[in-house]
Amino acid sequence: MATTTAETEVRLAGPEEADRFSRFLHGFLSANDFPFVIVHDNPELLGQQRKVVFEDVCLSRKFAREWIRLRRTAGAA
Repeated sequence: MATTTAETEVRLAGPEEADRFSRFLHGFLSANDFPFVIVHDNPELLGQQRKVVFEDVCLSRKFAREWIRLRRTAGAA
């Protein structure tokens, strides 16, 4: 049986992107009725990596898609 994961690894380019990520995460949680989520920091990379873990795999995939979309639009601006 294939295992499914409900986590998304996020690598942040710097403080501005970390701020954008924080605002995105808050908005995403609010728009999705505040689901249970855990955000892990990776201290070895000076806080520039996060692992976002949801209980629901579908919600995790939605989070990943929307974050990727936001990064692309922010990079194009």
